[in-house]
Amino acid sequence: MPAPLPLIRPISDLRTNLNEVCDLARESQEPVFMTKNGKASLVVIDCKAYEEQRQHERSVQKLREAEIEARYREETVSQAELDEGMQRIFAHWGL
Repeated sequence: MPAPLPLIRPISDLRTNLNEVCDLARESQEPVFMTKNGKASLVVIDCKAYEEQRQHERSVQKLREAEIEARYREETVSQAELDEGMQRIFAHWGL
């Protein structure tokens, strides 16, 4: 399935049609690219969509880190060793 076309609006819409731009961002849950003189200038995105995007990026980053660690760390750690290590970390930081 091809990617949807980006939502593009002139930056002047922020002054003249702000509510419409906000509604478009909220309803589509996609970024709205604002252009100035035909060039991308700003991106308007609904807060919920932004938070979901950031959470997705954090999850992908954690998966990448886990894959790298798994690739270079051959030994395994038992649950007891993990618990002991976490307790040492918490004790060190006073948690």
